[in-house]
Amino acid sequence: LKGGEWERFDDAQSRCLALERDLARSIGEECAVEIDWPAPWSTGAPLPFVIASSSRAFLVYHQHEPGRSFDGSSVEVVDPRGPKARPIAVAEFQGCLIHKFGAPNDETIKGHRLSGRGLVAYAAHIVERSRWLAECIEINRVHPQHRAEAFASYKHYVLAFHDHTFECLAEGF
Repeated sequence: LKGGEWERFDDAQSRCLALERDLARSIGEECAVEIDWPAPWSTGAPLPFVIASSSRAFLVYHQHEPGRSFDGSSVEVVDPRGPKARPIAVAEFQGCLIHKFGAPNDETIKGHRLSGRGLVAYAAHIVERSRWLAECIEINRVHPQHRAEAFASYKHYVLAFHDHTFECLAEGF
């Protein structure tokens, strides 16, 4: 080994993701675009949970602790009932039309329909040309006062945690 292998791997993976997104865009398909998330989560045990109403969803999780890095040489088991205080984040999704939470986890994320279209584990995304949003618009067409433009402000968010994935259609967060 000469050094710099991880950096070259990360660079190649970033270029591959960009090409996947470009291909999906060029053929008019949905793709996941990674976004900067204001409160990054712990990659090991974020333990997310959801509180939702008819128009808002709150996602609560253990935040990344600055200064802590994981080199893969050891594992820290996190007990949510344990006495150690950990920073948490609360993300509110406003105008939440629908949400889902659960599978896939980081080991099965490759089975998600957006895998190969820019989706990566441990990251937040916005989905361009979302099939899920298009499906919700189509379902709503039976409403006598349906207006497709009423859905223009909705975005499809995907947050891929260690053990769970959170997705929602919302107006913002």
